[in-house]
Amino acid sequence: MAAQPPRYSLTVFRLAIIGVGCAAALGAAALVPASAGAVRVTSVPVAFEVRNTNTTGVPCTPDGGSYTVRGHLTGPPRKLKPKRSPRLGVTLYLHGLGLGEWLWNFHPLRRHSFVRGMARARHVSVTIDRLGYGRSDKPASGRGVCIGSQADVAHQIVGQLRTGAYKVTRPCPGICQDEPGLRFRRVALAGHSAAGQIAITEAYTYRDVRALVVVGFSYSNLPRGNEEFGFQRIACDAGGDPIPGLPDYAFFGRTDADFRSTMFRSAPKAVQDAGVALHYPDPCGDNYSLIAAIQQQAANVRKVRVPVLVACGRNDVLYAPFGCEAQADRFRRGRTVILRNTGHGLPLERTARTFRKRLGRFLDRLGL
Repeated sequence: MAAQPPRYSLTVFRLAIIGVGCAAALGAAALVPASAGAVRVTSVPVAFEVRNTNTTGVPCTPDGGSYTVRGHLTGPPRKLKPKRSPRLGVTLYLHGLGLGEWLWNFHPLRRHSFVRGMARARHVSVTIDRLGYGRSDKPASGRGVCIGSQADVAHQIVGQLRTGAYKVTRPCPGICQDEPGLRFRRVALAGHSAAGQIAITEAYTYRDVRALVVVGFSYSNLPRGNEEFGFQRIACDAGGDPIPGLPDYAFFGRTDADFRSTMFRSAPKAVQDAGVALHYPDPCGDNYSLIAAIQQQAANVRKVRVPVLVACGRNDVLYAPFGCEAQADRFRRGRTVILRNTGHGLPLERTARTFRKRLGRFLDRLGL
Protein backbone atom coordinates (compact mmCIF):
# COMPACT_ATOMS: atom_id res chain seq x y z
CA MET A 1 0.00 0.00 0.00
CA ALA A 2 1.57 3.26 -1.09
CA ALA A 3 1.43 6.39 1.02
CA GLN A 4 -0.44 9.37 -0.33
CA PRO A 5 1.96 12.20 -1.14
CA PRO A 6 1.76 15.06 1.34
CA ARG A 7 0.25 18.31 0.13
CA TYR A 8 3.43 20.33 0.28
CA SER A 9 1.58 23.50 -0.67
CA LEU A 10 0.48 23.58 2.96
CA THR A 11 4.01 23.30 4.35
CA VAL A 12 4.83 26.99 4.12
CA PHE A 13 1.43 27.80 5.62
CA ARG A 14 2.07 25.46 8.54
CA LEU A 15 5.49 26.88 9.22
CA ALA A 16 4.15 30.42 8.97
CA ILE A 17 1.41 29.63 11.46
CA ILE A 18 3.95 28.22 13.89
CA GLY A 19 6.61 30.86 13.36
CA VAL A 20 4.26 33.86 13.49
CA GLY A 21 1.29 32.60 15.46
CA CYS A 22 3.41 31.07 18.20
CA ALA A 23 5.60 34.15 18.47
CA ALA A 24 2.53 36.24 19.06
CA ALA A 25 0.40 33.88 21.09
CA LEU A 26 3.06 31.89 22.90
CA GLY A 27 5.95 34.33 23.05
CA ALA A 28 4.31 36.70 25.55
CA ALA A 29 3.20 35.95 29.07
CA ALA A 30 -0.52 35.90 29.63
CA LEU A 31 -2.49 36.69 32.73
CA VAL A 32 -6.06 35.64 32.06
CA PRO A 33 -8.81 37.22 34.16
CA ALA A 34 -11.50 34.88 35.37
CA SER A 35 -15.02 35.33 36.62
CA ALA A 36 -15.62 36.22 40.26
CA GLY A 37 -14.67 33.38 42.54
CA ALA A 38 -12.79 31.48 39.82
CA VAL A 39 -9.08 30.71 39.93
CA ARG A 40 -6.95 33.02 37.80
CA VAL A 41 -4.36 31.56 35.46
CA THR A 42 -0.82 32.78 34.78
CA SER A 43 1.23 31.42 31.88
CA VAL A 44 4.81 32.63 31.43
CA PRO A 45 7.46 31.64 28.86
CA VAL A 46 10.31 29.41 30.05
CA ALA A 47 13.55 28.29 28.42
CA PHE A 48 15.80 25.32 29.26
CA GLU A 49 19.40 24.97 28.08
CA VAL A 50 20.07 21.30 27.29
CA ARG A 51 22.60 18.98 25.67
CA ASN A 52 21.34 16.56 23.04
CA THR A 53 23.02 13.50 24.56
CA ASN A 54 21.85 9.94 25.14
CA THR A 55 22.68 8.45 28.52
CA THR A 56 19.83 5.92 28.35
CA GLY A 57 20.12 2.33 27.21
CA VAL A 58 18.15 3.00 24.02
CA PRO A 59 20.53 2.43 21.08
CA CYS A 60 20.57 5.71 19.14
CA THR A 61 23.15 8.39 18.46
CA PRO A 62 22.26 12.09 18.84
CA ASP A 63 24.45 14.93 17.63
CA GLY A 64 25.60 16.01 21.11
CA GLY A 65 24.88 19.70 20.49
CA SER A 66 23.69 22.38 22.91
CA TYR A 67 20.17 23.66 22.37
CA THR A 68 17.35 25.67 23.92
CA VAL A 69 13.99 24.03 24.63
CA ARG A 70 11.15 26.54 25.03
CA GLY A 71 7.72 26.35 26.55
CA HIS A 72 5.46 27.76 29.26
CA LEU A 73 4.94 27.52 32.99
CA THR A 74 1.21 27.66 33.75
CA GLY A 75 -0.62 27.75 37.05
CA PRO A 76 -2.51 29.85 39.61
CA PRO A 77 -0.59 33.12 40.25
CA ARG A 78 -0.37 32.52 44.00
CA LYS A 79 1.51 29.27 43.38
CA LEU A 80 3.99 30.80 40.96
CA LYS A 81 5.91 32.75 43.58
CA PRO A 82 9.55 32.01 44.48
CA LYS A 83 8.78 31.52 48.19
CA ARG A 84 6.00 29.02 47.51
CA SER A 85 7.31 26.94 44.63
CA PRO A 86 9.92 24.91 46.59
CA ARG A 87 7.06 23.40 48.58
CA LEU A 88 4.99 22.63 45.50
CA GLY A 89 4.86 20.12 42.70
CA VAL A 90 4.79 20.55 38.93
CA THR A 91 3.96 18.29 35.98
CA LEU A 92 6.09 18.35 32.83
CA TYR A 93 4.03 17.54 29.71
CA LEU A 94 5.59 16.09 26.53
CA HIS A 95 3.84 15.86 23.15
CA GLY A 96 3.89 13.07 20.58
CA LEU A 97 4.60 12.94 16.84
CA GLY A 98 3.11 15.55 14.52
CA LEU A 99 2.31 17.78 17.46
CA GLY A 100 3.84 20.46 19.68
CA GLU A 101 3.35 22.24 22.96
CA TRP A 102 -0.05 23.26 21.57
CA LEU A 103 -1.47 19.80 22.30
CA TRP A 104 -1.40 20.63 26.02
CA ASN A 105 -1.39 24.43 25.89
CA PHE A 106 -3.78 25.21 23.04
CA HIS A 107 -3.07 28.85 22.26
CA PRO A 108 -5.41 29.28 19.25
CA LEU A 109 -8.46 28.72 21.50
CA ARG A 110 -7.43 29.18 25.13
CA ARG A 111 -10.65 27.81 26.55
CA HIS A 112 -9.55 24.44 25.18
CA SER A 113 -6.10 24.59 26.79
CA PHE A 114 -5.67 21.50 28.94
CA VAL A 115 -3.11 23.01 31.30
CA ARG A 116 -5.14 26.17 31.81
CA GLY A 117 -7.93 23.90 32.97
CA MET A 118 -5.46 22.16 35.28
CA ALA A 119 -4.40 25.58 36.62
CA ARG A 120 -8.00 26.42 37.46
CA ALA A 121 -7.95 23.19 39.47
CA ARG A 122 -4.82 24.60 41.21
CA HIS A 123 -2.22 22.45 39.47
CA VAL A 124 1.08 23.79 38.09
CA SER A 125 2.27 22.62 34.66
CA VAL A 126 5.20 23.01 32.28
CA THR A 127 4.57 22.45 28.58
CA ILE A 128 7.33 22.46 25.97
CA ASP A 129 7.99 22.08 22.29
CA ARG A 130 10.29 19.07 22.39
CA LEU A 131 13.73 19.38 20.81
CA GLY A 132 13.21 19.64 17.06
CA TYR A 133 9.72 21.13 17.27
CA GLY A 134 7.96 24.49 17.21
CA ARG A 135 9.79 27.32 18.98
CA SER A 136 12.47 25.02 20.41
CA ASP A 137 15.79 24.67 18.64
CA LYS A 138 16.10 22.18 15.81
CA PRO A 139 19.18 20.08 15.09
CA ALA A 140 20.55 20.58 11.59
CA SER A 141 19.49 17.03 10.70
CA GLY A 142 16.41 15.27 12.02
CA ARG A 143 18.54 12.14 12.38
CA GLY A 144 20.45 13.90 15.17
CA VAL A 145 17.57 13.44 17.61
CA CYS A 146 16.20 10.15 18.94
CA ILE A 147 14.00 8.65 21.65
CA GLY A 148 17.00 8.13 23.93
CA SER A 149 18.16 11.73 23.62
CA GLN A 150 14.60 13.03 24.04
CA ALA A 151 14.40 11.10 27.32
CA ASP A 152 17.81 12.48 28.33
CA VAL A 153 16.62 16.03 27.55
CA ALA A 154 13.45 15.44 29.59
CA HIS A 155 15.67 14.30 32.47
CA GLN A 156 17.72 17.49 32.21
CA ILE A 157 14.53 19.57 32.31
CA VAL A 158 13.27 17.65 35.36
CA GLY A 159 16.56 18.46 37.09
CA GLN A 160 16.33 22.13 36.17
CA LEU A 161 12.78 22.31 37.50
CA ARG A 162 14.12 21.02 40.82
CA THR A 163 17.01 23.50 41.00
CA GLY A 164 15.52 26.50 39.21
CA ALA A 165 18.35 26.47 36.64
CA TYR A 166 16.19 27.67 33.77
CA LYS A 167 14.83 31.04 32.61
CA VAL A 168 11.40 32.60 33.15
CA THR A 169 10.15 35.71 31.34
CA ARG A 170 7.72 37.60 33.57
CA PRO A 171 4.98 39.97 32.31
CA CYS A 172 6.21 43.53 31.99
CA PRO A 173 5.10 46.76 30.26
CA GLY A 174 8.34 47.30 28.34
CA ILE A 175 11.41 45.17 27.60
CA CYS A 176 11.20 42.02 29.70
CA GLN A 177 14.15 40.62 31.59
CA ASP A 178 14.64 36.90 32.13
CA GLU A 179 14.57 35.69 35.72
CA PRO A 180 15.84 32.48 37.32
CA GLY A 181 13.28 29.70 37.30
CA LEU A 182 11.15 28.58 40.21
CA ARG A 183 12.23 25.50 42.14
CA PHE A 184 9.85 22.59 42.64
CA ARG A 185 10.29 19.80 45.16
CA ARG A 186 8.21 17.24 43.28
CA VAL A 187 8.04 16.71 39.51
CA ALA A 188 5.65 14.45 37.62
CA LEU A 189 6.20 13.52 33.98
CA ALA A 190 3.45 13.07 31.38
CA GLY A 191 3.99 11.88 27.82
CA HIS A 192 1.52 11.61 24.95
CA SER A 193 1.78 8.98 22.19
CA ALA A 194 5.45 8.43 21.24
CA ALA A 195 6.38 10.72 24.11
CA GLY A 196 4.71 8.15 26.35
CA GLN A 197 7.70 5.95 25.54
CA ILE A 198 10.04 8.90 26.08
CA ALA A 199 8.52 9.44 29.52
CA ILE A 200 8.70 5.73 30.35
CA THR A 201 12.37 5.60 29.33
CA GLU A 202 13.13 8.69 31.41
CA ALA A 203 11.32 7.29 34.46
CA TYR A 204 13.01 3.88 34.55
CA THR A 205 16.46 5.21 33.58
CA TYR A 206 16.79 8.14 35.99
CA ARG A 207 14.11 7.45 38.64
CA ASP A 208 13.78 11.16 39.39
CA VAL A 209 10.02 11.76 39.05
CA ARG A 210 7.25 11.38 41.63
CA ALA A 211 4.63 10.14 39.16
CA LEU A 212 4.35 9.03 35.55
CA VAL A 213 1.43 9.68 33.19
CA VAL A 214 1.25 7.82 29.86
CA VAL A 215 -1.38 9.18 27.48
CA GLY A 216 -2.59 7.59 24.25
CA PHE A 217 0.19 5.01 24.10
CA SER A 218 1.01 1.38 24.73
CA TYR A 219 3.76 -1.00 23.67
CA SER A 220 1.35 -2.57 21.13
CA ASN A 221 -0.31 -0.45 18.44
CA LEU A 222 -3.16 -1.08 16.03
CA PRO A 223 -2.72 -1.64 12.24
CA ARG A 224 -3.42 2.05 11.55
CA GLY A 225 -0.41 2.83 13.70
CA ASN A 226 1.76 0.54 11.59
CA GLU A 227 0.59 2.36 8.47
CA GLU A 228 1.21 5.88 9.73
CA PHE A 229 4.60 5.07 11.26
CA GLY A 230 5.53 3.19 8.10
CA PHE A 231 4.51 5.98 5.74
CA GLN A 232 6.57 8.46 7.73
CA ARG A 233 9.57 6.14 7.65
CA ILE A 234 9.32 5.87 3.86
CA ALA A 235 9.60 9.64 3.68
CA CYS A 236 12.52 9.61 6.13
CA ASP A 237 14.36 6.98 4.09
CA ALA A 238 14.16 9.40 1.17
CA GLY A 239 15.76 12.19 3.22
CA GLY A 240 12.58 13.60 4.71
CA ASP A 241 9.90 15.85 3.27
CA PRO A 242 11.13 18.79 1.16
CA ILE A 243 10.91 21.41 3.91
CA PRO A 244 13.38 24.30 3.55
CA GLY A 245 16.05 24.20 6.23
CA LEU A 246 14.82 20.95 7.80
CA PRO A 247 16.53 17.92 6.23
CA ASP A 248 15.46 14.53 7.60
CA TYR A 249 12.19 15.86 9.01
CA ALA A 250 8.89 14.30 7.89
CA PHE A 251 5.19 14.56 8.69
CA PHE A 252 3.35 11.95 10.75
CA GLY A 253 -0.02 11.87 9.01
CA ARG A 254 0.89 12.32 5.38
CA THR A 255 -2.09 14.52 4.48
CA ASP A 256 -4.32 16.89 6.40
CA ALA A 257 -7.10 14.32 6.25
CA ASP A 258 -4.80 11.60 7.61
CA PHE A 259 -3.68 13.79 10.48
CA ARG A 260 -7.23 14.83 11.35
CA SER A 261 -8.60 11.26 11.34
CA THR A 262 -5.59 9.97 13.30
CA MET A 263 -5.69 12.56 16.08
CA PHE A 264 -9.34 13.42 16.64
CA ARG A 265 -12.67 11.77 17.34
CA SER A 266 -14.88 14.24 19.21
CA ALA A 267 -12.85 17.46 19.27
CA PRO A 268 -14.82 20.53 18.12
CA LYS A 269 -14.34 21.41 14.46
CA ALA A 270 -12.63 24.71 15.35
CA VAL A 271 -10.10 22.78 17.44
CA GLN A 272 -9.50 20.25 14.67
CA ASP A 273 -9.04 22.98 12.06
CA ALA A 274 -6.56 24.88 14.23
CA GLY A 275 -4.72 21.66 15.10
CA VAL A 276 -4.35 20.66 11.45
CA ALA A 277 -2.90 24.10 10.69
CA LEU A 278 -0.31 23.52 13.44
CA HIS A 279 0.63 20.02 12.23
CA TYR A 280 4.39 19.91 12.58
CA PRO A 281 7.05 17.64 10.99
CA ASP A 282 9.02 15.28 13.20
CA PRO A 283 12.78 14.70 13.30
CA CYS A 284 13.22 11.33 11.64
CA GLY A 285 15.38 10.02 14.47
CA ASP A 286 12.32 9.80 16.73
CA ASN A 287 10.65 7.39 14.30
CA TYR A 288 13.80 5.40 13.64
CA SER A 289 14.51 4.74 17.33
CA LEU A 290 10.97 4.19 18.63
CA ILE A 291 10.83 0.42 18.04
CA ALA A 292 14.16 -0.14 19.79
CA ALA A 293 12.92 1.87 22.76
CA ILE A 294 9.68 -0.12 22.97
CA GLN A 295 11.60 -3.40 22.77
CA GLN A 296 13.47 -2.43 25.95
CA GLN A 297 10.28 -1.78 27.90
CA ALA A 298 9.55 -5.25 29.26
CA ALA A 299 12.98 -5.60 30.87
CA ASN A 300 12.90 -2.17 32.50
CA VAL A 301 9.44 -0.89 33.39
CA ARG A 302 9.41 -2.71 36.72
CA LYS A 303 12.13 -0.29 37.78
CA VAL A 304 9.44 2.42 37.84
CA ARG A 305 8.28 2.36 41.45
CA VAL A 306 6.19 5.52 41.44
CA PRO A 307 2.43 5.57 40.69
CA VAL A 308 1.58 5.45 36.98
CA LEU A 309 -1.60 6.54 35.22
CA VAL A 310 -2.23 5.26 31.68
CA ALA A 311 -5.01 7.21 29.94
CA CYS A 312 -6.38 6.30 26.52
CA GLY A 313 -9.35 6.98 24.28
CA ARG A 314 -11.75 4.14 23.56
CA ASN A 315 -11.89 5.25 19.92
CA ASP A 316 -8.16 5.80 19.38
CA VAL A 317 -7.23 4.49 15.93
CA LEU A 318 -3.56 4.01 16.89
CA TYR A 319 -3.80 2.26 20.28
CA ALA A 320 -6.59 0.02 21.55
CA PRO A 321 -7.98 0.16 25.11
CA PHE A 322 -6.84 -3.41 25.82
CA GLY A 323 -3.31 -2.41 24.81
CA CYS A 324 -3.37 0.50 27.25
CA GLU A 325 -4.63 -1.79 30.01
CA ALA A 326 -1.79 -4.20 29.24
CA GLN A 327 0.64 -1.28 29.34
CA ALA A 328 -0.60 -0.30 32.81
CA ASP A 329 -0.22 -3.90 33.99
CA ARG A 330 3.50 -3.76 33.19
CA PHE A 331 4.06 -1.24 35.97
CA ARG A 332 4.22 -2.03 39.66
CA ARG A 333 1.66 0.66 40.47
CA GLY A 334 -0.17 1.23 37.20
CA ARG A 335 -3.82 2.14 36.73
CA THR A 336 -5.86 2.81 33.61
CA VAL A 337 -8.37 5.46 32.54
CA ILE A 338 -10.31 4.75 29.33
CA LEU A 339 -12.42 7.65 28.02
CA ARG A 340 -15.45 7.05 25.81
CA ASN A 341 -15.98 8.93 22.55
CA THR A 342 -12.31 9.89 22.63
CA GLY A 343 -9.62 9.57 20.00
CA HIS A 344 -5.86 9.96 20.09
CA GLY A 345 -5.68 13.66 20.98
CA LEU A 346 -7.10 13.28 24.49
CA PRO A 347 -6.26 16.79 25.79
CA LEU A 348 -8.35 18.36 22.99
CA GLU A 349 -11.31 16.01 22.77
CA ARG A 350 -14.75 16.85 24.18
CA THR A 351 -13.94 14.55 27.10
CA ALA A 352 -10.91 16.64 28.11
CA ARG A 353 -12.72 17.93 31.20
CA THR A 354 -13.27 14.37 32.42
CA PHE A 355 -9.63 13.58 31.69
CA ARG A 356 -8.53 16.63 33.70
CA LYS A 357 -10.65 15.56 36.66
CA ARG A 358 -9.23 12.04 36.66
CA LEU A 359 -5.67 13.28 36.25
CA GLY A 360 -6.24 15.98 38.87
CA ARG A 361 -7.36 13.43 41.46
CA PHE A 362 -4.33 11.27 40.64
CA LEU A 363 -1.95 14.22 41.11
CA ASP A 364 -3.74 15.50 44.23
CA ARG A 365 -3.14 12.22 46.04
CA LEU A 366 0.58 12.64 45.38
CA GLY A 367 0.83 16.28 46.45
CA LEU A 368 1.25 17.44 42.86
